[in-house]
Amino acid sequence: MAQDLRETVASWLEAMQCEFRQVDDPRMEWRYEVRYPTRRTDHIMHVAQVPGPVPSLAIASITRMSERHLQRFAGLPDDEKRVFLFGLRHTLNTPEVDFELKGGGGLACPEAFQVSVRRFEDGLSLDEFARSFGAVYKIELSAIWFIQETLDQDPTSPPVFFDFGDADLPEA
Repeated sequence: MAQDLRETVASWLEAMQCEFRQVDDPRMEWRYEVRYPTRRTDHIMHVAQVPGPVPSLAIASITRMSERHLQRFAGLPDDEKRVFLFGLRHTLNTPEVDFELKGGGGLACPEAFQVSVRRFEDGLSLDEFARSFGAVYKIELSAIWFIQETLDQDPTSPPVFFDFGDADLPEA
């Protein structure tokens, strides 16, 4: 079953014109690192088969906060930190995806955030797969825009680039 699903996902990624490569991940049956969307070469997402009795996929993307954003957050008064953290959670909390803030806690700024979705084999089609990829990316992008709007208060400063890294995919 895992091999068939892996081949199906590879054909769907090809149909979506995504660049991808298989990477080792002992926690998953298999995992692909995917450049998505195709016009952005620096943005990495992940799709993997989650081990378990029912075949399922996890689609995930993790974004690390820039050092400048972490420094700007640290300089905020506590009430503004609360507003920022609430706004970030509010932006990420949608029915289409799951999210996790990495690090932080209390009034500390998270070091990263992960957006993911899990889909089970019985509900998968190319259309649903592509829609799930798009949902993860768009919610991640909304959170990035929220962070930039809130913490990049000087419009004359150069843009801050986020680090799109390895995902901690859900476990079975």
